[in-house]
Amino acid sequence: MKNIFLLSAVLISGLSIAQCNVNTFIQDNYAFDAKLLALRDILGDPADPDHFNPFIPEARFTPYLEKLSAIYENPNNEPEITALFDDFQIHVNQEYNFPIELKTIAFSVDTNVSWVEDFKITGVSGVAALDQLISTYQFNLDNFWELGTCSCTVFFLKTDFEFLNLNAIIGDFNDISILNYAEIYMDNIDLRFNYTGIPYNINNEPVMVSDIVISDDIFTFSLYSGDCFAGCLYEISWQVEVSESCEVTFLSVPENSISEVSLYPNPVSELLYFKNLPTGGHSITVYSMQGQLVKFSDFYSEKLNVAALTGGVYFIEVSTSEGFKEIIRFVKR
Repeated sequence: MKNIFLLSAVLISGLSIAQCNVNTFIQDNYAFDAKLLALRDILGDPADPDHFNPFIPEARFTPYLEKLSAIYENPNNEPEITALFDDFQIHVNQEYNFPIELKTIAFSVDTNVSWVEDFKITGVSGVAALDQLISTYQFNLDNFWELGTCSCTVFFLKTDFEFLNLNAIIGDFNDISILNYAEIYMDNIDLRFNYTGIPYNINNEPVMVSDIVISDDIFTFSLYSGDCFAGCLYEISWQVEVSESCEVTFLSVPENSISEVSLYPNPVSELLYFKNLPTGGHSITVYSMQGQLVKFSDFYSEKLNVAALTGGVYFIEVSTSEGFKEIIRFVKR
């Protein structure tokens, strides 16, 4: 059972943004996420005007870029907002909560059909409707299976387009009478493991999966851990509300974080001091920007000597035996 920690009800209002705009960082790093969010909406409504559009119009995903930009620009300088993008690097998950395949279609045809052997080599069938679909949507033959149980061959086609609404065209493949069937093929569980942020544990299990889910105007940023091959056991979430005019209302820390921990000076040359550490024992772990553990200390102290570290950006994790933790970024001179 997932252990979901939602944000507390502390709301910060009045954070107005004059207009919705797209931040360069979001454009460069979250364009794919915005398209996935738009496609989730489109596929969730059969009456959507773009439900059968193979290509997602820019007007459908730009609003998501604008709202993500509004959150990222963080007008109230909340450290938790910075962590969502810079430290945890939370992205939309293509496979876990809402599986969406963008690349591969499979179709079956009887093995004794005359063009099957040539198709294995050339990717050209001579069937006008099939070859037209392959050409229009830039499909290439990726693989094939010969199945004796049905005396058929299953071909796997992969598109060169980065982003294609396969649901809009699968019916066109199934309309080709010589094919036994065609289906969207998704068999890449590696897409689930999209977490690339700093090392982080939930219930002593490393985070492997992240996702962003939207309900009405609420963006939920989530991290998952615990046997995510079968289905993640643990989750923590942050929620941010973004209005149509890109006004942002957020947020508090999840329940498994240590509130108010801070450090100084930052940047630091030698001694790093802590404020508001939890009472009792705790551990201090320092990670490089690449996620490598560079220093660990299990003690109760309000300072840490980092003189031996080379200059650069690091992340420091303060955690307790009860599972509470806080991650803070610092710069070593």
